[in-house]
Amino acid sequence: MKPKPIVSVVMPVLNPHPVYFRQAVESILNQTLQDWELVIVEDPSPHPAAEILKDYPDPRIRHFVNPQRTSLVKQLNRALHEAKADLIARQDADDISEPERLEKQVKFMESHPEVAVLGTWLRVIDEEGRTLGFRRYPCDHDDIVRAMRIYNSVGHPSVMLRREVALRHGGYQYNRFPAAQDYDLWCRLAKSGVRFANLPEPLVRYRIHKGAVKSVKLRETLRGTIEIKQLYFGAEMGFRAKLRLMGERLLLLLPPKFVLWLFLKTSVKP
Repeated sequence: MKPKPIVSVVMPVLNPHPVYFRQAVESILNQTLQDWELVIVEDPSPHPAAEILKDYPDPRIRHFVNPQRTSLVKQLNRALHEAKADLIARQDADDISEPERLEKQVKFMESHPEVAVLGTWLRVIDEEGRTLGFRRYPCDHDDIVRAMRIYNSVGHPSVMLRREVALRHGGYQYNRFPAAQDYDLWCRLAKSGVRFANLPEPLVRYRIHKGAVKSVKLRETLRGTIEIKQLYFGAEMGFRAKLRLMGERLLLLLPPKFVLWLFLKTSVKP
């Protein structure tokens, strides 16, 4: 029997971009750690990923196509169940992992068995791959959990997590917050005592572009973020968290383009 890989990289795909998707796949192929599998779960679209993947005949790439449109949450959950490794790494189909990303995260997870969720900082890039700035997160568990009352303090595109922990706590949940499924999962895990960490270096290039889910569903994500805070931290929110919540409610009244611009101005630093 073939031994299971050290890490399963999970990538949900819908209507893959002909350039960004290639760059995302190649960033995994070019990892310094080579003991991985790439689990791609695709929802059908006019531009199937198979047309691009035929140029990458690597047996470590496992491609699953759903018979009909599902959702990002269901794609992620299927990937969790199809994955063979104990460690799961997220990879978006339009982002780029730095070559040493998996090696550094696996090394940390192996030396810190108490940590179940490990993120990194993000390098934010534009459509042409130019650096817009950096998204930095707190690194210690207590600081990460405290920050969750104010904002999502774990960058989903950079996450490596223990598969068993995610499945034991119900995985991603669609019916609750379909556009903020990662924030909901982190809050559920934190409330259950699961340990978090972030590596203080940008190991993922996080792309902002017009067609990205992160841009298209901005208002829905913001609404889900507000509801999650109220659900998990309603009685624990300090003055800063309450002020941020008030500001997010006001943002729902503003054009999404302005909200995205404001996010880049306030959250992405040089």
